[in-house]
Order: sequence, then C-alpha cells, then structure tokens
Amino acid sequence: MKRKVTFGIIGCGEITVHTAKAIAKSDNCEIGIVQDINEDMAKDLADKYDVPYCLTWEELLSTKCIDAVYVATPHYLHAPAVVQAAAAGKHVLVEKPIATTIADADRMIEACRKADVALSVAFSGRYSEHVAVVKEIIEAGAIGKIIGIDCGSYTYKPESYWTGGWTGRVKTDWRVSKQKSGGGVFLTNLIHTIDMMRYVTGLEVVSVASNYDTFKTNVEVEDYIVTIMRFGNGAIGAARAATIVEGKAPPEALEGDRIIGLGGQIFIAPEAVHVFFSRPYEDYKPGRWHKIRAERTWAGVDSLVTGFSKAVLAGKTPPITGLDGKKALEVCVAAYRSGETGQVVSLPLAE
Repeated sequence: MKRKVTFGIIGCGEITVHTAKAIAKSDNCEIGIVQDINEDMAKDLADKYDVPYCLTWEELLSTKCIDAVYVATPHYLHAPAVVQAAAAGKHVLVEKPIATTIADADRMIEACRKADVALSVAFSGRYSEHVAVVKEIIEAGAIGKIIGIDCGSYTYKPESYWTGGWTGRVKTDWRVSKQKSGGGVFLTNLIHTIDMMRYVTGLEVVSVASNYDTFKTNVEVEDYIVTIMRFGNGAIGAARAATIVEGKAPPEALEGDRIIGLGGQIFIAPEAVHVFFSRPYEDYKPGRWHKIRAERTWAGVDSLVTGFSKAVLAGKTPPITGLDGKKALEVCVAAYRSGETGQVVSLPLAE
C-alpha cells in the first residue's frame, strides 16, 4: 500500500498557494504535478515545489503517478474538472463551493460514485479549534434543544478584489460574473459558516427566505444579503453577509456567531468561544458567561488535506463528503431563489 497520496493540482491561483503548502508539508501526501492555463502561474508553483507543470487537465490526468487531484479552478469549472478526474480514476478534493448548481453537484457526486473514487470539499473551517469546542458542547446536550442560530460576515472587499482576489496573484473576471461564480458573498464566504453550523448542530435547513441586492459594487453578484432559515427541528436561523461594510464593529461590541438553546447559548467570537449554561455542565457554573480560549480561524487546511489523504490511503470515505458540499450549496441556491422570487423556498431543492 502506498504511504503517500500523490496530488495533481488543477488551478494555481490564490487559494492554491495555501493548500499546496499544506500538501507539501504533510506526512501522508505530496505534490506530483501542477496545472494552469496561465503558464506563469503554473511554472511559479512548479518551481516552488520542484515538480513538473502542464497547461491542460488532460495532460495532468494522464500522469500515472497521480492518485488524487485538488481542484481550485473558478467555480463554474469545478464540475467539468471533477467529472474528468473521476473518469480518469483520480480521487478528488475540490474547493468550495462544490459547484454553482445542484445539477452539477449531483453530476460530480454520481461520477465519483460510479468511478469508486473519493470526493471531498475544502471546508477547512471545520478544522478550526473553536469548531471542536462548540461541537463537543452541543453533542453533550449542555445547551439543550437548539432553537436559534445567528451568523454573519460583514467585510469590505475593494474593487481590486473582484479582478485579482486578495493578493492580485491572478488577473481574472470570473468573480464578477453570476454565471461563472454562482453568487457573491453568501456562496463565496458565508458558505463556510453554513457548513460549520450544519456540522456542529447536526441540523438541516428545510426552508429559506431571503433578500439581497448589489448596492455599491460593479458586479453581477450580491454585495449584501439577509437570509432567514428554518431547521428540521423547528429552530430559526438568520444569516447576514456583506462585502461593502467599511470599518469593523466598535471596540465595545463583540462580532461573532450565536447558537441559542433552551438550556444556554454559545457565542463564537474571533478570540474565544463564550458559553452560558442554565444548568451545571462539567466545572462550569450555571447562570454566568464563561470564556473558552479557542480561536475562530479558518487555518485548518493542514488538517483538511491530512484527513482527506488518510481516508484515501485507508480506502475510507473522507471526513467531508460531496454530499456535505451539496447540502451547503443548497442553502445558498435557495437563498438566491428566494431573493429572486420573493417566496419562501423549501429544501431539498429539485432542479
């Protein structure tokens, strides 16, 4: 049995810089070859890790030493890249969102199932320290039945972001296009939180009502959105996101996500998890707030690639599956449909 998973990397843009570093430093995976249609980007990454590069998916997928691919193309190219990889017998780790449509997500899941290869989605936020703390508290029943979830992401993305990302590594226009990106801040950023809430609570969204608009940015996607969700257990959730909010919250205000139960609540702030219990739990006194040092970061890429590679080597299902990717995508697509129609949209969706 192989001791390492050899990755081919499809797409050498901004996000790949971080994932390639994680793959290269892992004990159970390595980079075998990289690909990008932009030769400068492909050569840059190849030189950094002393591996060959190519300009087409076909050449990369025909490389015999490749066991798996990491797909980090623009969103609309996720589906064709993954389907081709599956046909070539390669396991797949694809960037979020899994796709831009439910039909494409289904096509990807089915292609990987038919080829008997693993499919995972890069929700690296699941591996952040605060997620493990929150999940443990909820699974212990320490805050009782969950009745409310409130989450949000207020950021400011300068004009340069939409054509060059945060670093300007690659000049491109796919982020401004609704067809190519699939959506704006909700699909691109808040989908991490949607997945995290589903993971820690075990709850599924069953209906969505949403309003969104593009107030300030010269793009086809939303720059402000507010969404109300109903969960399978009856809980109500709210998700808010924007990319045009200048200035952070005032110093006296805490920014974060909140999970409310009948027996307490959890507030996830950037620097710690704050918990309030109505009844005794472990060594925590009820009726007061407690701070648990567990940073809210998205720096879980190392654990993401390690968990995926271990699963592939063992012939097991990855910790994060293609279905997980589809479930998070469904919430985003439902939010956009609700905003377009003015109607409450029920899940699961049918296309």
